[in-house]
Amino acid sequence: MKRSLCLIGLTSIAIIVSYGFFGNTSANKSTALRFKLRDKAVVFTIESEERWVESKLKELSLNEKIAQSFMVPCWSNKGKAHLDEVESWVRNQKVGGIIFFQGERSNFQDALAQMQAASSIPLLIGMDAEWGVAMRLFDEQRFPYQQTIGAANNLDLTKKIGYFMGLECESMGIHMNFSPVADVNSNPDNPVIGFRSFGMSTSSVSKQTAAMVQGIEDAGVISCVKHFPGHGDTDKDSHLELPTVSHSIDEFEKTDFKPFEAGFKAGSRSVMVAHLNVPSLDPTGTPSSLSQPVIQGYLRNKLKFQGLIISDALNMKAVADKYGKSEVVAKAYLAGCDILLFPENIVEAIEIIAGKVAKNELSVQEVDNHCRRVLKAKYQAIVNKPSIKRKDWHRESEAVKSLVYQDALTCLKNDNDFLPFDLLNEKIIRISVGIHAAPFRERLEDYAYVTHYRFNTLEEAIRRLPSINFSDKAKYVVDFHSDGQRSANNYGFGEWAKVFDVLPQSLKTAVVFFGNPMVLRKTNSLPIQIKSLLCAYENTTYAQQATAQAIMGAEDVTGKLQLELNSTWKVGAGITIKNNGRLQFSQPEVLGINASKLAEIDSIILRAIRAEAMPGCQVVAAVDGKIILQKSWGKTMYEKGDSVNNYHLYDLASITKIASTTTALMKLQSENKFSIKASLADLVPEYVNGTPYASLTVENLLTHQAGLTPWIAFYKKTIKNNELDPEIYSTTLKEGYQTPVAKGIWIKDNYWKEILNTIVHTPLTGKKSYEYSDLSYYFFNKYIEKITGKHQYEYVLEEIYAPLGLRRMRYLPLERFPLNEIVPTENDQVFRKELIHGYVHDPGAAMMGGVAGHAGLFSNATDLAMLMQFLMNKGQIGNHSLIKKEVVDLYTACHFCPTNRRGLGFDKPTISITNGPTCDLVSPSTFGHSGFTGTITWADPTNKVVYVFLSNRVYPDAENKKITKMSVRNEVQRVLYEAIKEAHLEN
Repeated sequence: MKRSLCLIGLTSIAIIVSYGFFGNTSANKSTALRFKLRDKAVVFTIESEERWVESKLKELSLNEKIAQSFMVPCWSNKGKAHLDEVESWVRNQKVGGIIFFQGERSNFQDALAQMQAASSIPLLIGMDAEWGVAMRLFDEQRFPYQQTIGAANNLDLTKKIGYFMGLECESMGIHMNFSPVADVNSNPDNPVIGFRSFGMSTSSVSKQTAAMVQGIEDAGVISCVKHFPGHGDTDKDSHLELPTVSHSIDEFEKTDFKPFEAGFKAGSRSVMVAHLNVPSLDPTGTPSSLSQPVIQGYLRNKLKFQGLIISDALNMKAVADKYGKSEVVAKAYLAGCDILLFPENIVEAIEIIAGKVAKNELSVQEVDNHCRRVLKAKYQAIVNKPSIKRKDWHRESEAVKSLVYQDALTCLKNDNDFLPFDLLNEKIIRISVGIHAAPFRERLEDYAYVTHYRFNTLEEAIRRLPSINFSDKAKYVVDFHSDGQRSANNYGFGEWAKVFDVLPQSLKTAVVFFGNPMVLRKTNSLPIQIKSLLCAYENTTYAQQATAQAIMGAEDVTGKLQLELNSTWKVGAGITIKNNGRLQFSQPEVLGINASKLAEIDSIILRAIRAEAMPGCQVVAAVDGKIILQKSWGKTMYEKGDSVNNYHLYDLASITKIASTTTALMKLQSENKFSIKASLADLVPEYVNGTPYASLTVENLLTHQAGLTPWIAFYKKTIKNNELDPEIYSTTLKEGYQTPVAKGIWIKDNYWKEILNTIVHTPLTGKKSYEYSDLSYYFFNKYIEKITGKHQYEYVLEEIYAPLGLRRMRYLPLERFPLNEIVPTENDQVFRKELIHGYVHDPGAAMMGGVAGHAGLFSNATDLAMLMQFLMNKGQIGNHSLIKKEVVDLYTACHFCPTNRRGLGFDKPTISITNGPTCDLVSPSTFGHSGFTGTITWADPTNKVVYVFLSNRVYPDAENKKITKMSVRNEVQRVLYEAIKEAHLEN
């Protein structure tokens, strides 16, 4: 399914009016209807434009009128002598425009200011910015290539790419973007178009061209469809020699012309004519850029284009070598080109054209018409340019780019649904060949443990791979990286298949090409190890991140080829791969959510940190399966603490009840090994028989209405004279005392039996209404161990966390993670008399050795969000059902509403929703839990929202309740929901 980025396009009345009188006539009717109520503004704009144009025309001499058509080249990084020469053309010859080539943003802006200051009439500034200004300026972030945009095949995204490229140009003083390429790339040997084209399908290229034009023009920048009459079916580079296109007139009209017509109808104000030999359109052999039959006969008369006609660069060898540097300029002008791009002998060329007027070979009226069109363009793009409301659009632009790469990703093979990787408890090995591959590695590691073998070159890979012992039980990813898009060295990939000659044939691999898919053009058969094949089109960060997420099942693969690779893979080829429900790392703008609204969360949290409600925190929020907020604030401790990052682990406290115990019970119930109708006597008779606890049912225990006392301070009776009882505790690790309680403290190994005995000898309260209690989870912990034959931490790790790829969620974190990755909790001066760091905060759970049913689990916010999304997906991961859907529905529903809001194990919003554990904007279907240490998590299936807030509000003192009094967690949730609501209203 193709997505639509939720952004608001802005179109000015002035520019719409201008299109009507300056662009293609067929585009006028629809825009006139849209703006019918603003006729007075329209008339005023037209009159102003005409007055300005005619007044400037009268001020110019004949030579100056001619010079307005000259768009001279400028390199802002070539130094003072070059810039002074360009300035002299502006100041002395009165040239009308400049096309800028290589430079940097700073020297470009300086050069631009220098040239504009030298001109009495504003200069028309153009640039080849097919993939943004990065095509010419160094150190700029580029947009996707047109080949990638074509593969994404999402016209909404194409329009937005054009819009943001236009905004980028407009913000830098560039008035004309020589984009888009409207050529149908029908010849795979084309050396000059290739990846610059949207593809090989006339229909698709036409639609994409129109969408790109609309976007650029909506930004107030003049678009330019190129290279008329169609440069797609050539095998020569017109920069070096004159190519011939042998299409018939009928072929041109049915194929090559169509994208240009679509661009004209969409409002493109200019077209570039290529240097081509087109015998069917002009049998004289005159290059199309210099041909009156092509320019006047077809563009002006047949296609009715009334905008600017621009020559391709007149320094190109296809024409310059044959006609000379001055004469070629004059020929292009006489043929009908309004803008003469990259003229070389400027003074002489102007004189030659003026001489044509003197010889009556060119009329003054024709000169005036050329000049008028240029001046109209200047009026529209500079003097009275539309007012574009430009907020900070860069984040939205980045979101669009990411979606293009995501939609473009194309699967050409996927045997036995090898992709995506649903269960992540199998070993994953990655073999990487090429450079600039870090984003792919990093995003893969956001989901799973991956063993990496990285080789900078193909030769290095072939040399070193045979020495590695590979297991055919692992899953493999082989990724090839090329920054080149042209055919040299097989598009930069070389003889890539030789890698598989040195790999065991038993391996099963997913292969990704980060670069031009034309690398597969001469591939008749794939190596036997390749089970899945992905084309990512480019070696960019967004392409790599999207591909990693697709492999892990966090996003769909929907791309279709828009080029024919060979007889196997033709236009339209592409296998759809459905996501498996994993959370995707994304941006709020992808969903139309305003990042500035979410910035209110910063204020809430920073205010709470200043008030010492907590030292720091993590927040993760996901909407519709996409993580739109993943951020950390503050420090692990107020004094000498590290800055919190997204990898830090927090003590989840009572969230353990749902993230471990309840999830384990749901899995067991899915396997018919557990029932909520069972009693404790059915589950753990050895501990409860002969006590009032025996008849308590799971259903009442999990909903906290079984009459249990809320809490027992088990540790109190283990303290004598304000010290830990040495009969129960040891300060050294020794036989019988190997159960850790805190740093340097171990409890008697079988003391847990005393805890259970204490519980069953504690009278029930007799209440049948809701009263929260931890105690039943001690019994659930023992039942899970008994029925599975594993410790609870082993069971949930092996059966839930590992398959889901949750690597930072676990009990006993010090067994896996260094201390500096774990956030401390309370400075306990009552029980353990030390800072609790890396050990569970809850005293009862600590006395159980850190693994209990009600507490003991540690995690970062991201892994907890992943688990909550899994539960919101009703226990499914792709085609695998770890927990039955009906079981998840049973547990997350409110069982005894309205008298008791609780689900089975899960907390729910209060019935009135106000003054409850959530903000008042969540839906009644919401489920989650909170934790004593300052943690909370909620999943809202109705609104498709997952929210996680982790903090250590108990540091240094558990009596600190400011986080609740300030309603910090609920206020953060409220802002999140308001942002979502605003996005829905805008859309």
